[in-house]
Amino acid sequence: MNRTEWGSVFKRTKRNFRAVPHLHVAATSTVVFSLLIAGMFLILYANVNDLIDAWKRDFRVIAYVKKGLPPAEGESLVKTITEMEGIRGAVYVSEDQALSRLKKQMKHRSSLLEGLVENPLPPSVEIELARSDPDEVQVREIVQRLRAVPEIESVEYARAWLHRFSGFVTFFRLATVVGGGIIFATTVFICSNTIRLTLYARRQELEVMKIIGATDGFIKMPYYLQNFVEGLLGSVLAVGILYGAYGIFTTKLAAHHTLLSAGNIRFLSLWEMTGLIGGGISMAWLGCHLSLRQFTKS
Repeated sequence: MNRTEWGSVFKRTKRNFRAVPHLHVAATSTVVFSLLIAGMFLILYANVNDLIDAWKRDFRVIAYVKKGLPPAEGESLVKTITEMEGIRGAVYVSEDQALSRLKKQMKHRSSLLEGLVENPLPPSVEIELARSDPDEVQVREIVQRLRAVPEIESVEYARAWLHRFSGFVTFFRLATVVGGGIIFATTVFICSNTIRLTLYARRQELEVMKIIGATDGFIKMPYYLQNFVEGLLGSVLAVGILYGAYGIFTTKLAAHHTLLSAGNIRFLSLWEMTGLIGGGISMAWLGCHLSLRQFTKS
């Protein structure tokens, strides 16, 4: 299209906004509402995903060593364990180190430990697995190999936690996909019906334009533009509202000194915000495209 045609397209787009403003407000509000839900879900997903990654990094297998093992043999045991398949590293924790850690963890109740005649804690080896996302079958195989080592008395790991954790991750990711799909489909449907009402309101004008030789692209372009503007405006408003709500929420968390630290909750990254805005524009554009295709056929 030449400059004159583009000028006509922009004028018609402006006229469309003025002709039925309530429909455009409804379409923009739909995008805002949908992206508010999607954005809250995305913030939850991003933070839970970060928490999942932290849990995976902190997953340890503890091998308790028989009491009375000399320190030199303890270091040799660490070397033997480190060389096993599926293990990234291991750290030997002596009886004294274990008791010192316990005292630090119970600093407000350290008096309970003062009456101990002897150290009841056994030495142990803290084992870090090679995989960041431990598989329960692989962990079991490693535990069986560790139990076969003569110097090791017992091996412990959060078996029940690992099983529940794997199920939770699968469910959470599936829920994200299903929820996102429902929100996307609902928004496209509403935007499609909104633009269909606009098209039927201007049906005679569009038929006259077709008769005098206007191309489909020339007829459709103002509607694509208006839905692009509605999608962009709705997306930016949604991100702004989400950021404001995030600021209020984290401020209240910091003021009340809750167990959930405000510093551990993050907002969407630049790429995530760009994706959310792009999703809003795509939903509005797709709704417009479906309506125009159906209208052209009819």
